[in-house]
Amino acid sequence: MKARFTVIFSLLFLHVFAVQVFFGDQPILNLPEGKLLEWDKFVGLVERYFELMGFEPPVVGNVGNFNYIVWNGHTVGFDSFSKFISLDGVSKRSEGVDLIETLKIFGLPFVMGEEKLILPNMWIYEIQKVQDVIEVHYGGEERLKVSQDVESILFNSDGYVFYNNRLYPPGQTVARFARDQGESIKQQISFKGLIRLVIGKEFSVSRVRILELSDKSTTINADELVLFYARGDNRVIIRPYVPEYDGVDWPTYAEVRKLAGMLCERFSLKLEICPLIVLPPQTMTMLVLLEDETKLPDLEKFLEELLR
Repeated sequence: MKARFTVIFSLLFLHVFAVQVFFGDQPILNLPEGKLLEWDKFVGLVERYFELMGFEPPVVGNVGNFNYIVWNGHTVGFDSFSKFISLDGVSKRSEGVDLIETLKIFGLPFVMGEEKLILPNMWIYEIQKVQDVIEVHYGGEERLKVSQDVESILFNSDGYVFYNNRLYPPGQTVARFARDQGESIKQQISFKGLIRLVIGKEFSVSRVRILELSDKSTTINADELVLFYARGDNRVIIRPYVPEYDGVDWPTYAEVRKLAGMLCERFSLKLEICPLIVLPPQTMTMLVLLEDETKLPDLEKFLEELLR
């Protein structure tokens, strides 16, 4: 397992009342009074929970009347004939398996209520931000709500979420990242076990600059849209979206494509998305090939009106 298994215990124990075991908000087992489980029911619960969470399966076996289950370096065993339970080698007499004790042995977190034992339905291994991308690696269900306020990007629990040695019930803030001025969530991509957020700044392009293609080494400022031009067959060429950038360039690509499409429609030009064109990546740039270069001022004026 990637996570550090730290146990969360409750001071409420189940010695009198029958209790339901929950996977987040879904009931998966009824515990009998006294909380002792038959061995087969205990193993079935563990195997089902591990499958739901995507954990490595436990090793289950038996030697004669002694049944055992091994996981994460810990062993729970039960002798069905002599009625002894073994917890990491420490044995005692018992008529069944105490679920709470075994959760402690395996280092699995839980919360206890009066008639409820809740296991987390999301286990976050890591949350990290690298440049403009935030990634969440997890096991179980995706139970985070992502939001943003003036200062932060927030990850709030929408289930029972275990992260950084703490179990969060629904509605709590699990993690937050500071937002720079103008930053916002541009795209959220979800895979099994992975949430990826692409963060970008709102475009504040205020001017249009026209350069000859030979000037492509010129520094491009963040507040400008640059049209490189050359003589050609009335085409507008832009850079494609690059999947290898993991979505970082998507906001810029989408904005450039939108403007280029409107430009082509207005002046009857052809739009081409070309991976071979040499334009600075992640910049507001496009290449215009015109038969009649006297139309450049009209193109410039049209784009300036769009940006107002």
